[in-house]
Amino acid sequence: MAQATANLILHRGARLVEENELRGVKTPPPEGRWYPIPHIEVLERVRSTLDEAGFAISNQQIALSANNARFFGTLTLTSAVAENVHLAIGVRSSFDRTFPLACIGGNKTVVCDNLLFRSDLLSVKRKHSINGALNFQNDIAGAIQKLGHFQIIEQERIASMVNRELSDMEADSLILKAFERGIVSAPYLPRIIREWREPQFEEFKPRTAWSLISCFTTILGERARTNPSQYAIQTMRLNSFIDKSTALVPV
Repeated sequence: MAQATANLILHRGARLVEENELRGVKTPPPEGRWYPIPHIEVLERVRSTLDEAGFAISNQQIALSANNARFFGTLTLTSAVAENVHLAIGVRSSFDRTFPLACIGGNKTVVCDNLLFRSDLLSVKRKHSINGALNFQNDIAGAIQKLGHFQIIEQERIASMVNRELSDMEADSLILKAFERGIVSAPYLPRIIREWREPQFEEFKPRTAWSLISCFTTILGERARTNPSQYAIQTMRLNSFIDKSTALVPV
């Protein structure tokens, strides 16, 4: 089975960097109760916690933006949840107080190279404070303890999506409802509909819920390139919406 990779291709001033550059980013001095944690320390705490829990990383990518004030990284794990689909972790932090320390989880599909995050897999947030790094790691440890169980649940969920057939009418309705709920904006609608009707990838030609969500992530991948942090939030909403709308979880 091919290994998944969590790729970040950034625009608007953001750029991919090597770990050595992340390690060299200067951390601003504390101000009052705000005690910034170095980007590299945030990343290392996530990696060490995964390692201690027995999860191996197959690929890592790091991005910096806003004059190095904002950091976002993706870690693809070797843990599979379906054929060509592996668990993935997203981690972010900022010195300009745009967002707190955060770690989220999801899955990565090899075929279309798309990330799809889920809030119920792992969603940890902590403010930069003098005890923030320790609290952040404790929260991650608690969440990662459940990661093995989630892997089983995610395997079952994806299998259900693969087996949940959708008519063109159902798919069109779900795409429109995603727009009405503000999950996707109007400019994306024609392209998502076209992707459903004429899939780029052979694997997504079956008319199923799994193929539909892959249509969304294939087109919304641009968002991952321009704003990976916001893309993570968007895909968490998308996952929940598709699950509930196709009755894969109780409404």
